[in-house]
Amino acid sequence: MGILATLRGSLVKAFRTLAGRTRSIFRSLRKSPFPLSDRLLADALRIAEIPSPTAREEQRAAFILERLNLLGLTPKVDEDGNIYVRVSCPESTDTSPILLFTELSSPRWHPLESLSRLDAHQAYGAGLADAIGTASLLSVAESMVTGLVACGRDLLLLFNVQALDNPESKVFNRLSDEPQDRPYAALGVRGLSLGTISTRSLGTYRIEVRVRTDGDSIEATERPGSAVEAIVALARTLSGVTWDAENKTTCRIRRIEAGTGFGRNPTEGILDIELESSDGGVLELAMKAAMATAESKGKEAKAQTKVTIAGFVPVGDPKAGAGLIKLASQAIKDHKIRLLEENASDPASFLSSQGIPAMTIAVSSGREGLNQDEIEIASIERGRKLLITIVERISAEGV
Repeated sequence: MGILATLRGSLVKAFRTLAGRTRSIFRSLRKSPFPLSDRLLADALRIAEIPSPTAREEQRAAFILERLNLLGLTPKVDEDGNIYVRVSCPESTDTSPILLFTELSSPRWHPLESLSRLDAHQAYGAGLADAIGTASLLSVAESMVTGLVACGRDLLLLFNVQALDNPESKVFNRLSDEPQDRPYAALGVRGLSLGTISTRSLGTYRIEVRVRTDGDSIEATERPGSAVEAIVALARTLSGVTWDAENKTTCRIRRIEAGTGFGRNPTEGILDIELESSDGGVLELAMKAAMATAESKGKEAKAQTKVTIAGFVPVGDPKAGAGLIKLASQAIKDHKIRLLEENASDPASFLSSQGIPAMTIAVSSGREGLNQDEIEIASIERGRKLLITIVERISAEGV
């Protein structure tokens, strides 16, 4: 008990010291000419500290709801825990809103590393990049309420509690099927990297393979095989497959992890793979082939194998989002931000595949690290202004 009490006391002292430093820094930031960006960063730091992922992100959702209520808005929560809030524009003549959406959860939260810290130029913390998108939507809501956004359409803000590529999520289907909420255009908002947009959205499947080599398939007289060997063999097999003649489909290894054996062979392992393609039909075939291959290799290794689809993003319709991409690209150039075009998966494809102009925009610069993220503080003001400009131009010019 003495050791636990000492450890608890040390952690409390460290947290108080960190909180004191953060308050001190933000007192100095009050003199900054960018109060909205300062508040955006403060919200992101607070959100990043809240444990995640959880089933319905109750603690993070409570923070979001409190902030929205303080702005005089009336948010709604659906049966899955997703938060919606409609910010009305009195001059609006079209009921179709502009949708801004972000992901509330973070898979990279850490009880200590997520206690963010600041210096003069950078903000640091595990999962901080994920929190920037959520804080940006709060900033847009505040700007709309205070009349700092010249938008002629209603805004519909969506804080999604699940990962946007969760194959069980139906949130985008609900929006597109509801006449009142079906978006005129949609912007996904993420933290990194400012100026980067996906001009050609690819479809993806994330597949998780769990292997156990000490399961029921192992005879009592046999020594369990190594989960590491089974996982590595499967990774090599999938990496060497040619999925289509045009090479439109690729397979990437996202993670390999195996439990320690303590003098014995490791008996549990996890392999995460990602299939990516510009052809939806080929992607479906590749997914089925990859899952069948994983099952087959598991049997060969005499291992229990559980194969599940952990994530899915469809191939978007490039025609649906072409006008929006052109508008956003011009806005990036007008703000003198370096434009970087890439071919990558984008959760906005759920909407563009249904004919709704949609894309994702980043609002800060920095680096997403293994243990902690680094955010350039000065970039947040540039990203906030860019986001507001794109929203205003969608309203004024159309897509």
